[in-house]
Amino acid sequence: PDHLGGGTGERGNVVFRKARHVIRKPEWDFWMSSQAEQALDEHSRSILVGTARKNLPPAEKQIDLIGEDVEIVPGITAFAAPGHTPGQMTLSVSSGGEKLLYASDVVLHPVHLQRPSWHAAVDLAPDQVVETRRKFLAAAQSQNALVMGFHLPFPGLGRVVRHENAWRWQPEPRI
Repeated sequence: PDHLGGGTGERGNVVFRKARHVIRKPEWDFWMSSQAEQALDEHSRSILVGTARKNLPPAEKQIDLIGEDVEIVPGITAFAAPGHTPGQMTLSVSSGGEKLLYASDVVLHPVHLQRPSWHAAVDLAPDQVVETRRKFLAAAQSQNALVMGFHLPFPGLGRVVRHENAWRWQPEPRI
């Protein structure tokens, strides 16, 4: 619901009729097949599968299904980041020599920087999300990239810095 819950109106009409949506094929396949019902507990199934099935099919003609790592438009590249869900992706936005990495649900809470091996109950493949998280955080830190994550403290924009055997969140001061 926090990613695509507003894609359709009350009558099932597409809200953003001119938008182009980009989804990794494994993500589409997961939500549109019985895989989601089998993988999720009853509470999550009713909310998440219901939201996906309400919002994705009406926009199908506007959706581009992509593979692993794909440049969507010049300067914006989608990267496979499985674990939370099978087809989750992160984004890298480059412009004028600067880079921003969008964390998606690779990081669900700031504690995941300090304890990257911890996972949430909603992470469908815990071992895979931990591997993806470590890779993402190491890249963010080594590239000194600006990171955006809506599950991170306000303003959700900052940098990942090395701290002991893990990382810590450094909010961006210039907003």
